[in-house]
Amino acid sequence: MSGDMRFLETKADNHWPNAVWAWEFLRRNHNYIKAFWEHQATTPKMFEFERGSRMIVGEDRYEQARQWGLLFFANPKLSAYQAGVFWKPSVFPGTIPVTLRDASREASRERHAKMSACDRVILSSLWCRRLIFESINQSRHVILAPHKYWIQLYCDSAHPLDDNALISFRIDGAEHAEKRIESVRQLLKLHRSSGRKLSSISYRRGSEKLSAAITALDVANKGGTYRDIAGALFGKSQVNESWSGGHSPLKQKARRALERGRKYRDGKYLELLS
Repeated sequence: MSGDMRFLETKADNHWPNAVWAWEFLRRNHNYIKAFWEHQATTPKMFEFERGSRMIVGEDRYEQARQWGLLFFANPKLSAYQAGVFWKPSVFPGTIPVTLRDASREASRERHAKMSACDRVILSSLWCRRLIFESINQSRHVILAPHKYWIQLYCDSAHPLDDNALISFRIDGAEHAEKRIESVRQLLKLHRSSGRKLSSISYRRGSEKLSAAITALDVANKGGTYRDIAGALFGKSQVNESWSGGHSPLKQKARRALERGRKYRDGKYLELLS
């Protein structure tokens, strides 16, 4: 059954980037799931470059997906890292505007300018999941997604056909400059790590509440009660000790967790991206 959400039981990770939190709530939205299955036939296909990047080529404008903040419908059965979740740059202001140039052609010019190899940020050399989406108007979007980061790039100019691309950053305008500068910092950490373990980033404040909200949604989706939600959040033994006649401070916490989950699932997830 296409509306079956039992597969969504996912253990939330407080280290998730905001873009992943947003997807975890959206993929639990019944209306989104229904819309995905209705438009499944138009989902773009994926292939892989020799250097390991995956490429998705858009053959439509996917206007219905844009209503959800996405560039195209991603499969709600899959995690953000598996599904290829591309947020619209307009709803994800941390997206970095970039230019992408052929790295081989630029090499001689950079040698003449005495730039060292560490100065060159090459897309195909970044040690992480690399997913590229080329829209029907030939703009290129890139997701770089190691475990603790979610970095999205946007190029609306001419670019190489493959992933051997030299990345140049553009911080256009002041409105979202701070968010984009932070994304550039993350990208430079990724570039300099060269495959080594990345240092931890600061976790989102309130991630414990988001985690509890995800758990509450999944328990309620299976027909669970507030007591079941409390048991999943705090442990059955603690619930048994404090639950009396259906009244318990834990019940109120379970209720708030479910209310929070429903709000994020039904649209507030976009606030996590802004």
